Order: sequence, then C-alpha cells, then structure tokens
Amino acid sequence: MASDSNRTLEKGLDMLFEFTEQTPVLSVKDMVAELDLPRSTAYRLLETLKNKKLIQESGPGRYRLGLSILQLAKVATVGMELVNLALSTMEELSQETDETVILTGLIDDRAICIDRIESTQPIKLTFERGRVQPLHVGASAKILLAYLDEEKQRDIIDKLWRNGMIVDRNEYKQKLSTIKENGYAISNEEIDLGAWAAAAPLFGVSGNILAGITVAGPKFRIDDKKETKIIEKLISFTEELNEKIKLMEIDTI
Repeated sequence: MASDSNRTLEKGLDMLFEFTEQTPVLSVKDMVAELDLPRSTAYRLLETLKNKKLIQESGPGRYRLGLSILQLAKVATVGMELVNLALSTMEELSQETDETVILTGLIDDRAICIDRIESTQPIKLTFERGRVQPLHVGASAKILLAYLDEEKQRDIIDKLWRNGMIVDRNEYKQKLSTIKENGYAISNEEIDLGAWAAAAPLFGVSGNILAGITVAGPKFRIDDKKETKIIEKLISFTEELNEKIKLMEIDTI
C-alpha cells in the first residue's frame, strides 16, 4: 500500500517537472505521452494537483503551474542562508556597475537563477527567478561547470558531447581550465543577442562550488573600460562574500 502511494506521489511530481520555460502550458495528451501514463491516471493526478493549486487550467484540457508553486518558491528562499547573505552584496555590486546582478546555482546538470538585482537603467537585461539554462554556455553557467569536481564535470561534458551541444571535449575542458586560471568567466552574446556578462564563483566552507555571481548588461553599453571595471568590482565583491561565507560556515545554498 505504501509502495503504491509512493509511486503515485512520484508520478505527480514527475508531472510537475514536465513544466519548463519552454513548455509552460501542457495538454493532457502531452503528459500522457511524456510520462507514459494511462489517461485515467493522468486525469486523477491532475485533479489532485489542481485541488492543491499546484496547477491551474489554461484552456480546455490544458494546464499551467498554479499559485501554490509561487508560495513554495518564496518559502524555499527564506531558509537559504547564502541567498540572504548574498543579496546585500548583489545590491551594492549592481549600484557600482549600473547593471543587473544574478545569483545562479546548480540543479542537476543545469544552471538556475536563484535571485537577481535588476539594473535601474531603462535598458537592461532581465532574468526571471527559476530560469534554467544548460551549463556549457553563458558566464553564469560556465563558472559553475568550471569549478565542479573533476568526475562530475567530466560526466556533464560527456553528456553535452553525446547530445551534440559541444564538438570537442578536450578543447572545451581547456576553456574551463582558462576560466579557473582567470577566476572568472565571460560571455558575449552566447545566449541572448546583444548581451554581455561576467561571472565569478562562490564557494562553500568545504571548498565546493556553491553558486556564481554574474554581472550582465547590454553589449552596446559595455566598452573595454567598463568591462575592466565590472570584472574588477565583481572579483572584489565575490572575494569579500566568500570570506563571509567562510566565517558563517555556509556549505549549502
């Protein structure tokens, strides 16, 4: 009986994780096909999730995530020591650079935007909390991959190569080594057209990579002089934040 309940719970959670930025709205047909569920089971799970406001209808036979997800996301950040510690640094860094500052972390083999402080400039880059991206492109993602332990990094690179997302594994590993040598990562229109970004790492007290801090802005506003200033400020602020992390013995997000 307990085993049946666990399987039902697992299927319901699998259903929630089918919703992504690319597919924010799903039909019953989509979920039945993706999860290999009987239609009757899918409807029963959807009804339960809808009653708990974890999903909501978005037209006949179509669903999107519900308001309870927002409530859970807000509660989740309350207990995140690193997030609470980082926010004041992010605010100051955003003021110093006049650009958007992003805190990213790892979720499986992807990078996720945990929080951000948006620039006050009328033209700026915006990142939604919860936005996910692959680890091989973008400064905010590459900084995480560069500092992963060798075994996990190798597994992710092999997977990226098998999926055709990178061409030469050795060449890509060398790029990650260069990021570690420099202490920061740069991206120039790797994800979004006209976007520039620089990222630096945050480490747990045990030395593991916890997250990355990224400064991002429109390319037209960031000349060589401002790029140098941003990188210097970014490194300085993240070094200070890393010292605070050590003092508070933080080892998880």
